[in-house]
Amino acid sequence: MSLWQSVYDSFEQQNIIGAVALLQMFVETHDAERFACLPDTRFANSQSEVLSEINRFIDANQTSFNVEAIYIEMNGFDINYDRWYFDLFAYSSYSPDFNDIEWLCDWQSADWPEVELVGTKAAQEAFAWYHEEKIWKSQPDLKPVYEESMLLIVARFAAFIGSVLSSGKLTKPIPVLVSAHGFESVARYVP
Repeated sequence: MSLWQSVYDSFEQQNIIGAVALLQMFVETHDAERFACLPDTRFANSQSEVLSEINRFIDANQTSFNVEAIYIEMNGFDINYDRWYFDLFAYSSYSPDFNDIEWLCDWQSADWPEVELVGTKAAQEAFAWYHEEKIWKSQPDLKPVYEESMLLIVARFAAFIGSVLSSGKLTKPIPVLVSAHGFESVARYVP
């Protein structure tokens, strides 16, 4: 079974911490070069400020329609290493089917300001190094580490949002889905 499948399965079983541990172990046990900093990478945003922003988003959209779920998506961070952030999307319905993520493309919310992620400078520099120095050409054997490093960031982001949600209450108890742009592993935090 591939590591990508193992992470997908961990997300489906709502074992985000297990996915983080698995990916962290992979990066730590391989010659990870600049990606060796990733196991120590943590998002440093204030949990209370992020929770407040999520609640403001829910409340603002609730005035336009009955919000049944939200999706929090980190940007395409691996190639947009200069700035990491997340977007918020609200939905008037929710599909509990873990394998059904197509509905996430059809949100009802208006544009909302991006929330910049902080505390990840070394990780961002590792992704910049990989792309700007064209490491995929000069060191193709590093590609598996690069790919698992991307998954580690997604899992860490999902775990961070999970701790944000655990730190307080949502203004409306609804499912919160979390991932990054272009990834099929989607964490679901369902009340």
